[in-house]
Amino acid sequence: MSKPTPVAEELSVKKESKNIFWTYIKNNLSMYVIGALMVILTNGMQVLSTRNMGWILDFFTDKPLPEILSGYTKLDTFHLLFGIMFVSRILLTIGRFGWRMTLARQTHFASGMLRARVWDKVRYFKSHDLSSKWTKGVLMNASTSDVGSSRFIFGFTLVAVFDVLFLGILTLGAMFLINVPLTLMSLVVMLFLPIAVKKLSELEIKRYGVAQNTLSEFNDISSQVISTIKLQRLTQTGDYWEERLKKSAKDYQNKRYDLLKTSLRYIPVMGSSSLTSYGVLFFMGIGAVVNGSLSIGDFIAMQGLIFLLQDPLMELGFIISEMKKGFTSLERLTEIYTTDMDTSLLKEGREVSETEELMNIRNLNFSYDNGPGLITDLSFVLKKGDRLGITGQIGTGKSTLVKILSGLIRGYEGEVFLAGKPFDFYGHDNLRKYIGQVHQKPFLFAESIKSNIAMDEDLSNDEIWRILKVAGLSKDVKLFPYGIETPLGEWGINLSGGQKQRLTIARALSRKPRLLFLDDCLSAVDTVTEEEILKNLDQELSETTLVWVAHRKSTLKYCNKILDFDQDQKVQVSDV
Repeated sequence: MSKPTPVAEELSVKKESKNIFWTYIKNNLSMYVIGALMVILTNGMQVLSTRNMGWILDFFTDKPLPEILSGYTKLDTFHLLFGIMFVSRILLTIGRFGWRMTLARQTHFASGMLRARVWDKVRYFKSHDLSSKWTKGVLMNASTSDVGSSRFIFGFTLVAVFDVLFLGILTLGAMFLINVPLTLMSLVVMLFLPIAVKKLSELEIKRYGVAQNTLSEFNDISSQVISTIKLQRLTQTGDYWEERLKKSAKDYQNKRYDLLKTSLRYIPVMGSSSLTSYGVLFFMGIGAVVNGSLSIGDFIAMQGLIFLLQDPLMELGFIISEMKKGFTSLERLTEIYTTDMDTSLLKEGREVSETEELMNIRNLNFSYDNGPGLITDLSFVLKKGDRLGITGQIGTGKSTLVKILSGLIRGYEGEVFLAGKPFDFYGHDNLRKYIGQVHQKPFLFAESIKSNIAMDEDLSNDEIWRILKVAGLSKDVKLFPYGIETPLGEWGINLSGGQKQRLTIARALSRKPRLLFLDDCLSAVDTVTEEEILKNLDQELSETTLVWVAHRKSTLKYCNKILDFDQDQKVQVSDV
């Protein structure tokens, strides 16, 4: 099957983004119908109260009133006009409250839906896609800026669309009922608007796409700067990264400024049109009042209605702008939603059962992209409660082996059995509940220490403190001003390297894994603290099988099996 062309892929994304939009509308149709009715009620009462002011003025100047208001005594007519004004204001308030509680709220509900869909897709992406196309900066921009822009087309932007449509129709209808020639003349000057708005919107949406791409690049560079701070200090490359970050920030600033200048052009374009219409209506209306073809009340009502019409006209440009920007962001999100996922992560399977022989590896061979063999003919058995230590120089295959043993890499030769079954026998979620892993590079959220440990688990404060003690971090946290509620900066930037590593160990312990991989996660910890943590882990996790990867062989003192990649002979696991 041939690969789709870029144009075909773009058309497919556009189609799918519209499908997402209309599906959401369909699923919440009742709220949208009620919201639209509330907008109509609001618009109708705005027009009615404005028109009623003209009738009131004609009433006090003894001018003829419409037939529907005639035939009453003067006092009854006054009561009727006052009643119209009073009831219209009450209904106007109800209408505004109604569309805010129904139609406008969809903005916030859609935001949650869009962000949830990002997470539901990204967590099943292939590791290659996450490291190349969908990097952290791109995903951060998608879940914040793109979601923030596209959510409005599901709520507030639709409110504005309905407002322009219904208020415009009702206002023009009321104006035509008062005086057809004056209404037509005031509308003639607006004929150039569609052309001007079309050109402006095309330019704006082009600059918006450029600005969003630049923001993704800036976010990506920012995450790289933060994650490589330690390396920058060692290599004295901080100045290089600082200049690169400043250049990227300045580039985004310029692109955003160009976009803002384009958006602001709507104000003079729409404003000049509505003011010109008002001027035509005013001077022609004065003449009609003087020659007696238009009453003072009708003249004032026409002035009020043309001002009322200015609101939707002024909004029109921004509505088109927001709609286009919103759908552009939704298309960017749709690219995430339509990206292929790793099928092995989606497969449903059995839960891992407890067995005495936990892992059995037979004749394992692995290499990257048909390169030289990184792992060759490796065989060993891990029993429940074993402690396997893996050591060796950088690049010898330690982390790769951990990924294989944890089920994250499947393209190997040989057999890897967990509890007597291959990994394909189990569901990915079941594997992740059973297996815990602490990586070399700690990943922390800009949240509290407690939130970074518990994540989606409901843990008590006492349980958090117990886990921190096992991870050798409780003494440090007690010195923090807010204890476990102390907020962390992005990537845990306000913690030392050793504190970050211990915090990620605590997070892994909170999941209560039965098989735990520690991939060189104590490299930034001093030997005294390391000894305390190793002792705690060995005692607290007596029923848990541990696999420790370390450069320092002293870290592996509690292991009963050792795999040394520095050996010249065939690498095998040896009992201690």
